[in-house]
Amino acid sequence: MKKTVSALVLTGSLAFVGAGAASALESYPAPATGTVSDSVVTPDSTVVFSGVGFIPGEEILVTATYANDPTVVAGTGVSSPIILAQQIGSYNTVADAAGNFAVEVTLGEPGTYTLTATGVESGKVVTSTVVVEAEGTGAGTGANASADGGLADTGADSAMMLWGAAGVLALGAGVASVAVARRKNA
Repeated sequence: MKKTVSALVLTGSLAFVGAGAASALESYPAPATGTVSDSVVTPDSTVVFSGVGFIPGEEILVTATYANDPTVVAGTGVSSPIILAQQIGSYNTVADAAGNFAVEVTLGEPGTYTLTATGVESGKVVTSTVVVEAEGTGAGTGANASADGGLADTGADSAMMLWGAAGVLALGAGVASVAVARRKNA
């Protein structure tokens, strides 16, 4: 009876340790993410660019870049239009005690703007895109945008499932070996 209990405890432990090891491989703390209060606005609107996942008290550099209309740059030897991005604003802020930040950014003429926040210490970068549409085109109803992922994965993933399946197989093999050993002894 001692061998049976020992074999079951050992195989059961392997199943749970394997699943625990797989979930421990997750990258925590949660990755930094950035959002905007509105991803489609009208000219001269102000949006709030915010983010989470930075070091508390960390300085954060925020830039706003505007994608100009296609233009041909003379003397480049390229016959197709080249789209130049123009930095229109730069802001400094500090992450709060929870590692969050928020900055108000006013965007002028119609076009696509990319807002980028970079943590000075951590090097974490988050971006969001805002489209400024001309008046009367239905702007101002967009949802938040984040180019850097989303929430941290806190649920089961494929690696954890594989480790769990391996543990179940090990448990089954342990039970089978106990059954064979009992038959030999009987």
